Amino acid sequence: MKNLTVYIASITILVTQAFGFGYYDSITKGTIIPGLSPTTTAMGSVRALGVTEAASIFYNPAQTASLPADIQLSGSSIQWAERVIQTDIEKTVRTFMTNDNGAVAVIYPAGPVVIGAGIAKIGEFGYEGSHTVYDNPDDPELGVAVLWAEGSQWETLGSVSAVISGPLSAGISGGVRMVNADYHHEFNSHQILIPDSSAIWSVESNEFAWHAGLALSGEMFKSGVSYSSETDYMDDIIAFGASALAPHLKNTTVGFEAQIASPLDHNRFMGNLFFKMPLTGNMNAFTSVSFDDHRVANRAGLGFGLGFDFRLNRFTVGGGLLSRFKARKNTAFPNEQSDRVDDSATVLTLGISCLLGNNN
Repeated sequence: MKNLTVYIASITILVTQAFGFGYYDSITKGTIIPGLSPTTTAMGSVRALGVTEAASIFYNPAQTASLPADIQLSGSSIQWAERVIQTDIEKTVRTFMTNDNGAVAVIYPAGPVVIGAGIAKIGEFGYEGSHTVYDNPDDPELGVAVLWAEGSQWETLGSVSAVISGPLSAGISGGVRMVNADYHHEFNSHQILIPDSSAIWSVESNEFAWHAGLALSGEMFKSGVSYSSETDYMDDIIAFGASALAPHLKNTTVGFEAQIASPLDHNRFMGNLFFKMPLTGNMNAFTSVSFDDHRVANRAGLGFGLGFDFRLNRFTVGGGLLSRFKARKNTAFPNEQSDRVDDSATVLTLGISCLLGNNN
């Protein structure tokens, strides 16, 4: 009975804790949306370089400094899953799908600078799961716990970028991150002497957030660095990387990017190798592989992405697919027995952009 009391109390404070990528994070800081555009999705959710588009204002606004006036819209469907593994047997599977992810961004040259604005969903709080509760694994079950959550995190930004000197550009964007999430936990007792219980709580937050970056764009080599600020429900992220054009590989661009979330604190690292391959004069293919250094049961986190874009007159349409896999130790239910939990997320993003004004 004491264990049950501790268990129910633990559920109500999970929202104050912080974790890395995973479906589990939906009930803490929220699960990060892996890509806000088809290209960023296909290239493994790159941030510092590799993507020159209006949506760059959410990652590295310096990349918009030399772009023409453009408006970009995208949306995605994401399937999350967590598989609880015990003695190499899949004990429990919990899944959640969301289709209401999207981003809109517009940029426009204004004299020596490029200004921009946008809104995007950057985090998801949705979670659905249940767990059979035992006071002792050898005793009959006490009941079933159910945890449900819904909500999202959105970011609205304004940006400005400019070419500083030659190939060097800089940019900054700022705005508000808005969080609204609701949680509901129930314990349905199977024992006469133990009453049912429930807890309901909500979180709401509006905080200033900003992104800044530098980009160096040469004919053969490119590099960039970016920083996204920390708020209560989003870790700060620093990213840096470089890419090179390989003429002997049919003008394929090969790049690498490193991202560190919560630098100088948790220092969660992710590396990303990506490729951009021209198929025709108007069509490109993208592919990527990513990894992180957080190992559980000798399993490192891995990700694989692919996609395309196609330009037709003023319009560019694209699609991106990204799958990520990661192992962790805990679940949303404090006393659930497991050797590890396998996380996965599959993202399908579609989008379109349109050049404005008299751009060619």
